Amino acid sequence: MFSFRYNDMEISHQLAQSPAEAKDGESEPHCHERCVEVYACMGGTVKVIVESRQKVLEKGDLAVIMPYEMHEIEMTGDAPHEFMDCKLPVTFLGMNIANRLKACGTFYVWPSKIVFLDRMDEFYEQYREEGDSDEMLYLGIAFWMAAILVFLARNDAPAEATGSESWLVTEIRQYAADNLDKKITVQDLAERFHRSPSYIAKQFLAATGEPVMTYIRRQKMDIAEHLILNNAKPSDVAKHIGYADYSSFYRAYVSVKGVPPTCGGK
Repeated sequence: MFSFRYNDMEISHQLAQSPAEAKDGESEPHCHERCVEVYACMGGTVKVIVESRQKVLEKGDLAVIMPYEMHEIEMTGDAPHEFMDCKLPVTFLGMNIANRLKACGTFYVWPSKIVFLDRMDEFYEQYREEGDSDEMLYLGIAFWMAAILVFLARNDAPAEATGSESWLVTEIRQYAADNLDKKITVQDLAERFHRSPSYIAKQFLAATGEPVMTYIRRQKMDIAEHLILNNAKPSDVAKHIGYADYSSFYRAYVSVKGVPPTCGGK
């Protein structure tokens, strides 16, 4: 266990035996104006509430809390809770990494990275025993935290949205609704939201239980059905919802609706 502060960075590894010990100002709603907080549960359980999102963290779970996000941390039950808490200046991240983390969401389930954090105690003790300066220790810890945040911000980081859809899934839904007159592919979404196609697919499926392209196709066919039942020509409807090839539209309509796209529903 340790606690270290240098310049605008604070990091500590603590064990709270009871909810009273875990409070330390974190149990009241608050925000940090100029720092990103990384909170990792390393044992026991704790409830983290960030804006309208919340999750009970267990060992292996992390929360990344961005500047100005109101949050509170509540220890659950009477069992001891072990945690690592790190506050980093927002300038530490850079705009690109910050935006990627925002897109990933708040909560992460990634036990392998807890092992990564566990080694920080050994790292801290080694530097102390060898008599290195606080500046050297700061640079070493900054390196470790930068590596963790890069892992989290990568396309394959397994972020988990709980309580509500992740920011990314909500944005995908809105983008699809605003562009149903265009051809949309997973690659288009990946380029739009700066994620890999596989990440987009995994996140949407995990949050909604439905593949993203199935969702978009269903939304398009709902519009098509409405227009066709109101006597629009199926060929015109196909172009209206982004199908240049009528045969592709026909197959998609039948696969979703179970009947051919007949004008006027007849």
